[in-house]
Amino acid sequence: MRRTRAAAVALLSADPIANQTKPAPPLQGRQSRRGRQGIEARSLKSTAHVVVAQVEPPQQKTGSPASKKKRSKAALDPSGFVQNDILSIRNKASRIASQLDGLYPNPKVPLDSASPFQLLVAVILSAQTTDVKVNTVTPALFKLAATSSAMADADLAEVTAIIQPLGLSATKAKHLKGMSKMLVALHGGQVPSSYAELEALPGVGHKTASVIMSHCFGMPAFPVDTHIHRLAERWGLSSGKSVEQTEADLKAVFREELWNKLHLQLIWFGRQHCSARAHNPQACPVCVWAAPNRAKE
Repeated sequence: MRRTRAAAVALLSADPIANQTKPAPPLQGRQSRRGRQGIEARSLKSTAHVVVAQVEPPQQKTGSPASKKKRSKAALDPSGFVQNDILSIRNKASRIASQLDGLYPNPKVPLDSASPFQLLVAVILSAQTTDVKVNTVTPALFKLAATSSAMADADLAEVTAIIQPLGLSATKAKHLKGMSKMLVALHGGQVPSSYAELEALPGVGHKTASVIMSHCFGMPAFPVDTHIHRLAERWGLSSGKSVEQTEADLKAVFREELWNKLHLQLIWFGRQHCSARAHNPQACPVCVWAAPNRAKE
């Protein structure tokens, strides 16, 4: 403690800025001794803070850009489940792709829209609801606000009332308004064509950005919804650990030029032939051979 105090006093006396501090007016007797001790203690405390601030290295916060980048990179790797049997799974995937191409040669996007902005709105609204329900409310919504500038100026309460049947209407309405205002302010009212810019918008996550990149800008992407996640695990194409892992696994087993079309084919097949409940594997044209163990259940 004595060494620390002496070192701090030495630093203080050597600091030209500290030396410029005007001395306190002289005090008398016991008051003088106590006053000097108080001033000295405050000076030591102040100097110690300065020393610590100068030499202590900055601590990296949890969730910093560096750590996020590391986690994102790890999510892009195929799972061990796929890597350990990659050739066999790719052969299975190739057969599935051919079968789906025969069933859905020209699959359409299940959400109705007439522009990239309207598709972005529809995908945001589709969270925790069905595309069918979204298509029932978007006509009235787009009549009110068909462009980003119109949506930015629209009354929040009116937007909320229109999309109320979808659930989470208050949150979704705020996202639509915030997203639209940002498009107007930063992108001239247009939907940007990069993942970073899309995912910076309110209400837009990786899956939504992938849909826009795929269907509005023709960039290879594999958006994974609940149908695709279910089928990939059911057919042994992914470990099924998470939606992010399923996306990485499917990108590893299917050829890149098939991604944009294939993710739509999987959505339609999941709805029409391979449902989550009351599913008969023996009647499913893919499960019957791709998931033989389940077909026997």
